[in-house]
Amino acid sequence: MSQKYAPYGLWESPITADAIAQDSVSMGDIFVDPITKDIYYIEQRASERGRYVLLSNSSQKEVFGTNFNARTRVHEYGGSAAVAYNGTVYASNFADFRVYAAKDGNISPITPEDSNQIYRYADFCVHPVHTDLLVSILEDHTHDTPQTVRNSLCVINSTAVTIAPLVCTDDAQNEFYAAPTFSPSGDKLAWQFWKHPDMPWEGGQIYVADVKYDAVSHKLSLGEKKLVAGQANTISACYPLWASNDKLLFTSDESGFANIWEHTRTSTKAVLASPVEEDFCMPPWTLGNYPFAFLDEDGTKAICVAWQGGRSVLYVVDVTKGSYFEIKDKSFDFVSVDHVDRLSDNSFVFTGLRSNAPGAAMICTLTGPSFVPDFQVLGSTASASSAPLPKGIISLPTPLTLGQADKPLYVVYYAPKNPEYAGSSIPGEKPPCVIGVHGGPTGLEGQGLNLLKQYFTSRGYAWVDVNYSGSSCYGRAYVERLKGNWGITDVSDCIEAVQSPKLSPLIDTERTAIRGGSSGGYTVLAAISLDSSAASKRKFFACSTSNYGISNLELLADDTHKFELQYMIKLLGGTKQEIPQVYHDRSPVYYSANIKTPLLVLQGNDDEVVPPPQSWTIIDGILKSKERVEAHFFDGEQHGWRTSETIKKAIEFEREWYEKNMVRSTT
Repeated sequence: MSQKYAPYGLWESPITADAIAQDSVSMGDIFVDPITKDIYYIEQRASERGRYVLLSNSSQKEVFGTNFNARTRVHEYGGSAAVAYNGTVYASNFADFRVYAAKDGNISPITPEDSNQIYRYADFCVHPVHTDLLVSILEDHTHDTPQTVRNSLCVINSTAVTIAPLVCTDDAQNEFYAAPTFSPSGDKLAWQFWKHPDMPWEGGQIYVADVKYDAVSHKLSLGEKKLVAGQANTISACYPLWASNDKLLFTSDESGFANIWEHTRTSTKAVLASPVEEDFCMPPWTLGNYPFAFLDEDGTKAICVAWQGGRSVLYVVDVTKGSYFEIKDKSFDFVSVDHVDRLSDNSFVFTGLRSNAPGAAMICTLTGPSFVPDFQVLGSTASASSAPLPKGIISLPTPLTLGQADKPLYVVYYAPKNPEYAGSSIPGEKPPCVIGVHGGPTGLEGQGLNLLKQYFTSRGYAWVDVNYSGSSCYGRAYVERLKGNWGITDVSDCIEAVQSPKLSPLIDTERTAIRGGSSGGYTVLAAISLDSSAASKRKFFACSTSNYGISNLELLADDTHKFELQYMIKLLGGTKQEIPQVYHDRSPVYYSANIKTPLLVLQGNDDEVVPPPQSWTIIDGILKSKERVEAHFFDGEQHGWRTSETIKKAIEFEREWYEKNMVRSTT
């Protein structure tokens, strides 16, 4: 079949916005009942207005019925909304914020009625002896401002339908908790703790305490708590998990990279004989995304996820010997592995993303002394939701390291790709390019198949993701390159990527669009507006797109949600009161007169992380300067698009914007 020619950006593609929106099913979580070994997973379905559906793998049916939304808003980003133990499944319902139990078709609430939706629950762990008692995060919104929300650990009595405090202090409005976990006997509890101004990946701490049970009152309490790992501001310890009644494993970045550590009665030390310069976890933006699980009952071996060059690798770690073995097998083609959970000896479940196929819920079984993996796809809708793509249409990621040897910059390049087209009909034309800026900013743009990117590459665009200074999974030093420099270093990295000798031969540097969401949207706005940006006051970028981006850091310091309320203190170098000029100088809203780059704004009207006024104000400023701006606001949407209708509209608005501003239609 002969190939066609057309200008880059105008290739016809079978990947449509409607197909992406309707097929949009993403994996939220996967977990195992440790007693029955039944597997459950949570899917987010855009076709059901973003509902989180909790499914049983064995029955392939919903556990709680079609009106149940297994989602929590603890820390606003949620996660770990459900757990299973001995045939009972517990889950938080987004509709009323109560926790429910399901067993043998019977469903009942286990937390008190809460008509004002004051209390939020997540990250449940079931006591292994007194199994009607669950420890949970409790987020109290009685006084519902970011400064007054209170976090603690509580005990849910599922029989009495009551809650009781377990770990709670007078400073709860500044505190956070995550990952409560009982030892196998139930005699000890471990959990993660941090407080403002830390984020969990900056100064997360692991505590352990003895568990006391009162048989008369049927209540749990804790003995004296002990700090076993982590240090405020300097060392982050995350993801505690008991290997035995005496040994607790967790991740710690004390070496500069998040490696596996252990705590016993007598010592706390790194598991591996020498530090590995790889991160063994992602920053815990959501709850429950464990990066390791045990492969045997005694906790002597663990399967661990680490990150090399922005991709996941799997290691079998021998906890007793302090050694590790990488699983290298052609069947392991996952670039991102999440939600790891033990199934049985030498087998585990996880959610995985590939570069060339949709994500899936998986079982992996390891056999023999060399741990040969066998991967089995579970029956999740997410594994089969997307219609098959034509052969040869997927543009695969090419990781590139730019910058200098002592100061690398990591990007991922996607070339234009469509088997129907041999190239451009315009002689010598190089493709226009979308520069993707991830959110966070302490995050990572992975290399899993993303149909939005393929939507554009199959139409003749190039796409470049910039994992700028401050991105995760390259070690703590890379993350801390952004300390005090947010709005400066991330912006300059995006500009450097476009100008890089490795990248500039592949794209038309005069026709690039910078786009991002949330803090990525902030970087977009900062790049085209701030006095400090080399891309402001001119059209360095041909156009730009801000998805729910931040324009006013002064407002954000007061009105974002509790989890990120003091995140900016380190990113900017102080509080608003300490360095008011920095907050002003890094706020794009005050520099809208500098914007010469056409801007598309997409915003959810119900967003509490980056509220709509953040978009209104920058739009007003651009209109007053008589520059080009287009804006669309979506009712019912929060921080990110969850419904099929919004996903479709957002994609089409963005494509039309790039066609207006970057595509050459003449031949």
